[in-house]
Amino acid sequence: MKNFIATCLLILSFHPLFTSEPIKDSIVWGQNGHRIVAQICYNNLDQNVQKEIDKILGTDYLAQVATWPDFIRSEKNWDFSKPWHFITVNSNTTVEQVIDKAAKDPKINNVYEAIELMASILKGNRVATELLQDLVDSNKAKLLNNSIEATALAFLVHFIGDVHQPMHVGKNNDFGGNKINVLFFSEKTNLHSVWDSGMIEKEGLSFTDFSGFIEMHTAPNKHTWQKANMIDWVQESVAIREKIYNTIYDNTDRSTGLPSMSYQYQHDFIGTVEARLGAAGYRAAKILNMIY
Repeated sequence: MKNFIATCLLILSFHPLFTSEPIKDSIVWGQNGHRIVAQICYNNLDQNVQKEIDKILGTDYLAQVATWPDFIRSEKNWDFSKPWHFITVNSNTTVEQVIDKAAKDPKINNVYEAIELMASILKGNRVATELLQDLVDSNKAKLLNNSIEATALAFLVHFIGDVHQPMHVGKNNDFGGNKINVLFFSEKTNLHSVWDSGMIEKEGLSFTDFSGFIEMHTAPNKHTWQKANMIDWVQESVAIREKIYNTIYDNTDRSTGLPSMSYQYQHDFIGTVEARLGAAGYRAAKILNMIY
């Protein structure tokens, strides 16, 4: 099944990627982060594609349904989809080793394979559609708006956002930074949460204002980012992830010994957050423009 889907998606320049190991359940990018990605995506769709997306979603908006894949993670019937939100690339493994391991597992169990599956469904592939429908039926899960296409669309945009969140390219079983306690503006939290939503929310912008701000500043990078394939997306996240880990103890709180992140950290990394959100939105738009 995996090989069949991969063949169908060569036009999208996707390549087999990484396997995954369990990451503690958490919400990637937070609600506003995913809405920002979806809004940038929608803004960069061809007009006829926007109309098709609107038709699929009915009374919903793309930015609205982009958060749905995280909300359903609290539903036991959707437990099978939890591994689709992340991948794990440990420092002591090569890409080739992880690819080989993933190829031996018939399940859809990481974000690369999930993106591949959803894109194939939206392209009208019968085998891919039946695979998701069978998973939904066997687990008695409920589709978004009772539509396999709306469900795949929400998942696709959401997962593209996920793979651009550096802490969801996990390593070393620290649950994507969930096990690393830090202080963010003097409040105790964890490293994953800082990157999920902490820095985004600290900017104090609505998702519409934030997406417009990002587009205004990242438009010159759009076409370069859109030329990258999926391996590039993940390698970018790996590189950023390593920088995050390597700088985590640059500042520590004297009383607790915890990494302390405040104005300097926000200054140093908010540009990276904006770039990842922008790249995800532009790349999602390219894929949907190609599909429709």
